Amino acid sequence: MRKPVLTLVIALLAITAVVVNSTRSDAAHQTPAKQETSAKPLAPDFTLRDLDGERVALKSLRGKLVLVNFWATWCPPCRREIPDLNRIHSAYEEQGVVVLGISWDEASSEQIKNFVRNYKVVYPVLHGTQSELSEIGRAYQWEGYLPTTYLVDREGRIQDKHIGGGNERLFLRMIEPYL
Repeated sequence: MRKPVLTLVIALLAITAVVVNSTRSDAAHQTPAKQETSAKPLAPDFTLRDLDGERVALKSLRGKLVLVNFWATWCPPCRREIPDLNRIHSAYEEQGVVVLGISWDEASSEQIKNFVRNYKVVYPVLHGTQSELSEIGRAYQWEGYLPTTYLVDREGRIQDKHIGGGNERLFLRMIEPYL
């Protein structure tokens, strides 16, 4: 009695596996990056000024892979990751990778510019009023931790987010699937 029941259960499991595998959609066979791309939301657009006073909009960077890095001059982990972000920006710029620093300082643009010069930041740094920054923070559902880095793909979709200090290896893991 046990053998026929066991045989029947195994046969039903095998039939179920065949049916499930044969009815999978093409989406299940796409690469993970392609699957995720269409499901991820568009990054909220924003426009802020760079340290020369020029307005820069995130949407103007469509077609590029953008690491949007929320940081501040007074933040030790933010300071520590600057050399790694510099290396990523410089090494992958020709492949369309841009690091975009968003300063959350209440300092003047001149003070931020001095900091950027002293720390030899090579990527664009934007800043804004507290009201502008608060609006961006809300739009990105930012929890208020610095640094926080978002990966925005070439289609303008948020693909990844890292809270806390990063390093070159972490940033490479974020961008490599989209290069």
